[in-house]
Amino acid sequence: MAQPPGSSGASGRPRLPDGSTPHSTRTYDYLLGGKDNYEADRELMEENLALTPDARVRVRAQRLFLARAVRTLVGGVGIRQLLDIGCGLPMPLLENVHEIAHRIAPGTRVAYVDNNPVAVAHMGALHTDDVHTAAFHGDLREPEAILRQAAKIEALDLTEPVGVLLVSVLHCLPEEDEPAALLARLCAVLPPGSHVVATHISADLDPRVADVVRVWAKGATPMVSRTRAQLVRMLDGLELLEPGLVPIHDWRPDGPGGPQAGVTATGNAFGAVGRTP
Repeated sequence: MAQPPGSSGASGRPRLPDGSTPHSTRTYDYLLGGKDNYEADRELMEENLALTPDARVRVRAQRLFLARAVRTLVGGVGIRQLLDIGCGLPMPLLENVHEIAHRIAPGTRVAYVDNNPVAVAHMGALHTDDVHTAAFHGDLREPEAILRQAAKIEALDLTEPVGVLLVSVLHCLPEEDEPAALLARLCAVLPPGSHVVATHISADLDPRVADVVRVWAKGATPMVSRTRAQLVRMLDGLELLEPGLVPIHDWRPDGPGGPQAGVTATGNAFGAVGRTP
């Protein structure tokens, strides 16, 4: 998840998030049933749950959307390289990206990137094999640097298409970070035929999102709600796969009785998958 500016210390090394201040990496972990979180994270998310009791379902819906998008990229489009920016901590109860991808195509390369060194350490220790998966520090606000590092450590082959995953990340970028411009910069340095997967919360889908934003403003990683029209402009230039930019539970659902059961009434995020120019 995105961290606030100035997340590196004087030595140039990324700082560890303050355990006394709620952080999105850990709060998402708590909502998804993980154990890598602190009291401050749990207290803030309990406040969130008091306002939106279905918050756990909503966060799970984003991960289920991610799984469907990965299956589409690897199994449908034929992408064999995935770059998960803002990967967060390993999933305690759901499959991680490399597990989904490798079940379809075992040779798929997966690079996990986060600006939280704790998340990078966990992914590096638990879910990388130095052959098909890797984890390293990076920040979406420096997309060119991410691609350079991925090439340097041979995590990705930048002569071939890459599937970039931006799930639960863009709404952590304030307007001053110019997320639309960042996305355009990222697309400009991706190989031809690459695809971008993105989600973003929006009060257009549920007015309670405004309350959620106010709660998250108390932590280290505030969130921003944007309208569907703003998201359309943000994704300008991408050729969106069907069904386009839609509520995440409507993006190629698994069908009645599938993992999405019970989610359709509570979604608060838009999602899309698009091909770069």
